[in-house]
Amino acid sequence: MKEETTFDFNMSALRVWSLISDLKGFARWHPVYRIAGEAERGAEMDVTCRLFGGDRKMTTTMVVNRLAKPELIGWQIGVRGFLTLDERYEIKPIANGVRIHHSIDCRGMVGALLGPLMRQGLRRNMRQQDAAFLNLLRRQSRRSGTSTRHHRRSIKPPARDAAND
Repeated sequence: MKEETTFDFNMSALRVWSLISDLKGFARWHPVYRIAGEAERGAEMDVTCRLFGGDRKMTTTMVVNRLAKPELIGWQIGVRGFLTLDERYEIKPIANGVRIHHSIDCRGMVGALLGPLMRQGLRRNMRQQDAAFLNLLRRQSRRSGTSTRHHRRSIKPPARDAAND
């Protein structure tokens, strides 16, 4: 079973990729994942997933299986053959920014049996994740839009004193 979402944003592909590939930074914005590791192809790291609205947590291993700067990052979570979630973000340049394609492929014995029952919850989680990522992108675009330069102010000529005429 595979679920996919796509959304556009006015930002460079490199900037979007740098935000999504900052795996340790997920704790600042992602509603589910807390990742302890760096984005390197083949890297295995611990990921803690918040379940059922954050009431319960599960820690498992995540393997970064796709990494191509600035266009793709992906990872696999779970137990091979039993239940694995293969998640990825693809970033494609478009006329006014980028198109971000987010997909999760649920595989394994449990994925095949329970996939149709999990579909609605997976869609809801993906919408929450995408909304959180879009909020991060908006915050970053506002932050990068502010200038550190001093703004020029018009200088008023000194008031003329009648005695100086």
